[in-house]
Amino acid sequence: MWVVGLKVGIYGGSGYAGAELVRLLAGHPEVGALEVSSRGYAGRGISEVFPQLAAEGNYVEPEEIDASSLDATFVAYGHGESAAAVERLLGAGARLVVDLSADFRLSDIEVYEEWYGQHPAPALLKESHYGLPEVFGVPKGRLVANPGCYPTAAILALAPVVGRLGAGVRSVTINALSGVSGAGAKPSIKTHFVTANESVSPYGIVSGSPRHRHTPEIEMMLRRVGETPEVTFVPHLLPISRGELETIVVELQDSETLPGAGDVLGWYAEDYEGCGFVEARPEPPHVAHVANTNRARLSAAVDVRAGKLLLFAAVDNLLKGAAGAAVQNMNLALGYPEDLGLEHLK
Repeated sequence: MWVVGLKVGIYGGSGYAGAELVRLLAGHPEVGALEVSSRGYAGRGISEVFPQLAAEGNYVEPEEIDASSLDATFVAYGHGESAAAVERLLGAGARLVVDLSADFRLSDIEVYEEWYGQHPAPALLKESHYGLPEVFGVPKGRLVANPGCYPTAAILALAPVVGRLGAGVRSVTINALSGVSGAGAKPSIKTHFVTANESVSPYGIVSGSPRHRHTPEIEMMLRRVGETPEVTFVPHLLPISRGELETIVVELQDSETLPGAGDVLGWYAEDYEGCGFVEARPEPPHVAHVANTNRARLSAAVDVRAGKLLLFAAVDNLLKGAAGAAVQNMNLALGYPEDLGLEHLK
């Protein structure tokens, strides 16, 4: 389906990811009309709130947007808040909804409620498509669950390995670091400049044990690819605005079967052939290599002495980890080239 002159809506267009969506969609060659909601800024000009955005029009109340008239809808609300909004939009006739929260990423209701609490719209879980096209293909149906930023990097790095080694993997440990924008626009003690500046801190540690909500998302999606053990995932807050880097340690059941770094790079080249937003290189990535792009950069190394495989993945948490991936998913779901409106972000 190739729609000309798309009418697009953004719900929650004043957060960090929402503002990135406005920037990308305002310049998208096939978007003919853009409606953006924000309860906090309704009635104010978008470019007044964000002078860096060359976007015309005002923010509106969510109720002012006619969902049935939209060709594509993006929901950039927080976890728990998003599901009810998505349910209302689909009920009102929205044709395609791309949700940027975690509300529809976990298809198992029991797993969702263990990590997030009661789900507002559980009937829609089975309907959602996990929107990581490089691994799970072109989004199908009317609801796309946009992946989290940490899982995007982790799954892209691990899927080719898990797919080939499967039961041969004994353990997976992910050491992840992200810029402060990954915590959202709402200020907190954790993200206050005085707290975050000139410091690096782990988070998601509950009662002395790692327990971050992206853990089940990573595990569940990797198990669609191959047999995967429980994952140890520890995120850290970096005193930078945007960007994300993961160092992933993979231990095998038998160190004698340890692949070489060149083998893994070859797997990446094979699995991601034709994927314009994923690249693999021999040298480890830096955050600066991917900041302000929709690109994921991967690499691999081998600790022969310890008998472990090291994987590296870097993404921009607001683009490939959020808004850029969401536009990529819209493009594919509607039959456009995946990089339409994103060519400058490669």
